[in-house]
Amino acid sequence: MKKKNLFYAIAFSMICSVIFASPVTKVSAASGNSMSVSVTSSKVKIKITKAKSKGTLYAYNANEYAKKDKIRGISKSVKAKGTALGTVNKGQSKTITVDRYDANGRDALYNKYYLLNGNTIVKGPIYATSIASAKKSIGFTQKSIKGLYTEGDANNISYAKDLGVQSITLNIDLGTLMYASASKAPADATTYDVNGKTYYFNTAAINGYDAVIRKASAAKMNVIAILIAWKNNNNDMYAKALRYNSPKSTITMGQNTSNATGRDDFIAMMEFLGHRYSQSKTNGYINSYVLGNEIDFTHYWYNTGSLDKFMEEYSRALRLTNLAMKKYASNINVIVPFTHYWAKSAGQVFKECPGYSFAPLKMINWLAKYSKAQGDYNWALAPHCYGVVNTKATQTLTDSSMKVLTGNYKTTKELTFTNLEVLNSYLNTSALKYKGKQRSVYLTECGASSGKISNKNLKYQAATLAYEYYKAAHLPFIKSFNYYRLKDEAGEAKNGLSVGLLKTNNVKKPAYKVFKHIDTKSSQAWTKGYLKYISYKRNGKGKAVKPSSWKASMNVYKTSFNWNKKWSWKKITKR
Repeated sequence: MKKKNLFYAIAFSMICSVIFASPVTKVSAASGNSMSVSVTSSKVKIKITKAKSKGTLYAYNANEYAKKDKIRGISKSVKAKGTALGTVNKGQSKTITVDRYDANGRDALYNKYYLLNGNTIVKGPIYATSIASAKKSIGFTQKSIKGLYTEGDANNISYAKDLGVQSITLNIDLGTLMYASASKAPADATTYDVNGKTYYFNTAAINGYDAVIRKASAAKMNVIAILIAWKNNNNDMYAKALRYNSPKSTITMGQNTSNATGRDDFIAMMEFLGHRYSQSKTNGYINSYVLGNEIDFTHYWYNTGSLDKFMEEYSRALRLTNLAMKKYASNINVIVPFTHYWAKSAGQVFKECPGYSFAPLKMINWLAKYSKAQGDYNWALAPHCYGVVNTKATQTLTDSSMKVLTGNYKTTKELTFTNLEVLNSYLNTSALKYKGKQRSVYLTECGASSGKISNKNLKYQAATLAYEYYKAAHLPFIKSFNYYRLKDEAGEAKNGLSVGLLKTNNVKKPAYKVFKHIDTKSSQAWTKGYLKYISYKRNGKGKAVKPSSWKASMNVYKTSFNWNKKWSWKKITKR
């Protein structure tokens, strides 16, 4: 959670898993579609059911659009005509089958398909939703949702073991992962072939990721990888065609998949990661990928004030990521990250952005609508949640900032742990469900600050951490609570964001011991002394009260989530 006087702490988290199983899995196409696409190991099958009019089926590259397709992101491919695959008559049902790989080894998995009558779009674009995967699943069964951001340091896995976490978060810098071309690559580059072309990867960077992922996998911790391109001027490492350098961003780069080279480079990186971290224990496993960071702050990605244009760019990259990962394991997750803002954008609330921002609610609604129309898949969400004010040690539920919170997902301007259960209603709507079930939520950046460190503030931090974890453990859609972060970072701490479980000198805070025992049978014994540091205003109004129990502290806002019926220590003490 970010407030107006605090610069971004761009953190990240991800879950990785491991289980070996059968080679082919299928994901059903979106309900009601008159066209669906399935991909076997050697064929692509496009099934058309009761065509609304006579038409010709065309295959297009992901960055290409039929002439009358108005939503095209920043793509300039307006003259693309696609490849004709066959015809269908009005009212006819027909399956058209083509080879998956062409003579050059190019994989049609990444194509999208239109049924066109002249220039009129009868149906489409539709992407593949049934995909032959090398493995059915990779992953460790988690005893609890407890996870940790380990700073990308393999040595910190020892802390993760001591804390008993079930998953870790790891940042992967796309900006330094792959060389722009063979001529830019050094002799020791790691090569990998994708779509009939050889790509060259940064061996030193890969070795660093391997060291963390292997240790985590050996300890049976899932790994959540956060994919982001940090801003750099090294054109040898991040191809010009792949760059989207927003003039407002000094931190990150968007991934430009609107042109053929950028599209193919991005697919190459996704396939490299998907293959390397899914096929054997030699390199370890990743089964969840967060694409980007806090995408509602759009100026860090694509400098556009158009929701349609921005979301088409982001959703294309997300779709390509999902296709690449499903090629190797059917249960790999792709995850969409955003800030604590919700029904209102940051610009509308605090105006802390130097560029455009959108309300996450609108962005997620857009993604749900168009992913269902184009072939639904199991993307998940990653809101960045803290307490009411992320830099305050007290983190009590009485702060004046509560005026931006409600118990209704349609109106609350922000999501915090105070009202996080409003997502239950939202994810239960038919528009958001995937295959009839709630989409998953991964808390890849969540924490509690000790503020300007003092003995009292350290106790407030421990209390807030307990409150946050207890709430998250009861929400069925939450699959991970990956605490941010292991150790205080000096730049964040000077602004009061002292969220580490360790001080900068590695001294353990009280929150460390609370987190270590939070999901064990001794949870209550370790947290009961901190309940007195929690207080709240019911529905954000009236006098502050102190709860009589942890269960009582959950129900701050009136929502449809019944805490009296849902609360159970068994949901917390899993380990």
